[in-house]
Amino acid sequence: MSQTLRGGMFDGMKKLVFLNMSYNRLDLYDAHAFIELKSTLKLLDVSNNDFHFKMMGMGHRFWFLKNLTNLEVLSLANNGIGMRIDHRLLSNSLKYLYFSGNHLDIMWGSDNKYTHFFQNLTKLIYLDISNNGLKSVSPQELINLPISIKGLSISNNVLKYFPWKNISTLNNLCHLYLSRNFLSYLPPQGTHFGPHFSLLDLSYNHFTFIPEDFFSKATSLKYLYLNHNQIKALNSQHLPALFKNGSSLDELALHDNPFKCDCDTSWLADFLRTTSIQIPHLTTHVRCEFPESQQGKSLLSMDQRSCQDIYGGLAFVVCSLFTVMLTVVPLLKHLYGWDVWYCLQVLWAGHKGYSQLPGKDSCHHYDAFVVFDTRNGAVRDWVYNELTVNLESSGNRRFCLCLEERDWIPGISCIDNLHMAVKNSGKTVFVLARGAHGAEIINGVMQQAFFMVQQRLLDEKMDTAVLVLLDEMFPKLKYLQLRKRLCRKSVLSWPRNPKAQPLFWNQMRIALALDNLKLYDRNMSESFM
Repeated sequence: MSQTLRGGMFDGMKKLVFLNMSYNRLDLYDAHAFIELKSTLKLLDVSNNDFHFKMMGMGHRFWFLKNLTNLEVLSLANNGIGMRIDHRLLSNSLKYLYFSGNHLDIMWGSDNKYTHFFQNLTKLIYLDISNNGLKSVSPQELINLPISIKGLSISNNVLKYFPWKNISTLNNLCHLYLSRNFLSYLPPQGTHFGPHFSLLDLSYNHFTFIPEDFFSKATSLKYLYLNHNQIKALNSQHLPALFKNGSSLDELALHDNPFKCDCDTSWLADFLRTTSIQIPHLTTHVRCEFPESQQGKSLLSMDQRSCQDIYGGLAFVVCSLFTVMLTVVPLLKHLYGWDVWYCLQVLWAGHKGYSQLPGKDSCHHYDAFVVFDTRNGAVRDWVYNELTVNLESSGNRRFCLCLEERDWIPGISCIDNLHMAVKNSGKTVFVLARGAHGAEIINGVMQQAFFMVQQRLLDEKMDTAVLVLLDEMFPKLKYLQLRKRLCRKSVLSWPRNPKAQPLFWNQMRIALALDNLKLYDRNMSESFM
């Protein structure tokens, strides 16, 4: 049936007490719906009528509730109710409300419009808001529930937070269902549950332990369900109040938890054997999960008396090791202490390698600044996988290199970074290679670096240039020919024969370590300098 309910549609059934109109397409917008049944109707089921509630832009009202003066049970379950409805439900007779399968997460998350949605149901006893996609319940939302509630179900949601401190506002609450959520935290301090609180369902959550004082004020609690959680152990020294003598607990569900069965938790087996509390599935599903040797065994199979030998043997081993250490270590130190210390220092020095100490002779931050065409993939690969590996990570002396993409300071202009790199480096290494199409390409950074090196030669009389040719190129450049005649050891060519590469790296280290002026050809330097 798909229509709008209006007044007078049930004139022939004015003594109707129970009305089931679920699985239809009802429109409940009319305020006079069911008005002819206002004095007789006690149970109304309009669940699974989500057609009109899911229509975009269509409003809904529940004004008909305040006209049904004898209505006690109402089911609005599985209607997808989320927006565009009355901000409050009004009824002075309703006792049981089933609101599961809706979108209370959207309603309570819309700027507090629906915070007081249930507050005016003054005689409500039971409220079911399970399966509403709730991620949390705020203190404000919990406080504004009717104080007459005795049963509250928030199961089958995605709760990660629940305001335990505010549960005391529901002074008449007896039953609280929070199963099948994602709760994992219980506050360590005692929680006021009210004088009539008797049932708490926390099954199918992610709790790993029970705080000692959480249930200390739950003096009337009789039914507690902790099954299907992640509880591994309960500390006998900080035992929850419910497990102690004098508790009012009648039923405790602990099955399907990954219990750790060792000597620290062996007391739990004795407790389960002797307690008068009813433990469902005690012999079939209360099993050990850790350690692996006890996996799958019943928790009742543990024997607390067998732990005495384990503790005794462990104490003997610890005392023996402690005695041996106190006797042997001082003796070894007296006989071989200096020798061991000297050997360790030699090994550490060999592992750490040689590094030049900073002083008056070391005024540069870097040993060399490497300039290359960063757009050329082959050159970049050679610099990062050959040059830096052999000079920075191997050999007796480790050189500190400055690279444009790695060591330049972000936020500073390119020309300032280039000037500091050349100024703060002992040498400037130019890596030259052919371009992508065989052309001889020298980018702007390399040109500017070359000019700065030449300016440094004129101003400071310091020749810091080192040229590395990755292939046969630039044969006709006059500067390159002159450089080879003036300082041949500062112009290096990458060998094609892999066996000659160690010789290349030795020559590179010499070029970086020595002053170029000392490597000049004497015949050329007399006329040049």
